Amino acid sequence: MKNKIVSFWRDEFPLFFRQYHKTLLHTFLIFMAAVIIGIVSTLNDDSFVRLILGDSYVNSTLENIEKGDPMAVYKKMDEGAMFISITLNNIKVAMTAFIFGIFLSIGTLYVMLQNGIMLGSFLYFFYDKDLLWESSRTIWIHGTIEISVIIIAGCAGLVLGNGLLFPKTYSRLTSFKHSFKAGLKIMVSTIPFFIVAGFLEGFVTRQTQMPDWLAIFIIITSLAIVVYYYIIYPIRLTKQQKLNGNK
Repeated sequence: MKNKIVSFWRDEFPLFFRQYHKTLLHTFLIFMAAVIIGIVSTLNDDSFVRLILGDSYVNSTLENIEKGDPMAVYKKMDEGAMFISITLNNIKVAMTAFIFGIFLSIGTLYVMLQNGIMLGSFLYFFYDKDLLWESSRTIWIHGTIEISVIIIAGCAGLVLGNGLLFPKTYSRLTSFKHSFKAGLKIMVSTIPFFIVAGFLEGFVTRQTQMPDWLAIFIIITSLAIVVYYYIIYPIRLTKQQKLNGNK
């Protein structure tokens, strides 16, 4: 059993995921377009941020800014409770992005647009308050992994939706079954990353007094791990397998 688990993470999943790199790229581009929409919309309409983030969040954040602690929202809840709550919520968002792919990918696109616009609006809100650096070095401690795997969950949703839209030589039902299993396998891969992101948000992000170098180190390390496991490693492993097959 242990060997099968190790084999899944080390070999099976990376080799399997290599075929969906193009879908991942499309998901990423859609998400980034949504981020830009959020930034531009907030730039042109002061009330847009309240529509997207909610009056309660905006008002409490403005109060925290006045008190000199703009990131205090991450310190309100108990660390353990926050870790569990955030992890479960992130997995819920990811599962929604995946399952909504059943609506011919449109549901997944909606979730990606919703989250991208929210992020763009959030970033511009703090930029407008001259707090872009302080907010970024704080939220990306957990957000680097969190946003990355939400995009990967969106990729899983598009895999599911594309199975319905483009059955190729299969019947639509058979194609759907294959794409559902493929998307579910992608979703399974995200769970450990969501746990790590939840841990970082619950226990580390609140440490706003940490030096910049440490925050940057966590952010860069998080990004490097995600990019390596989902992009670089699958490419290297596939090439290695082909070389071994030609020997």
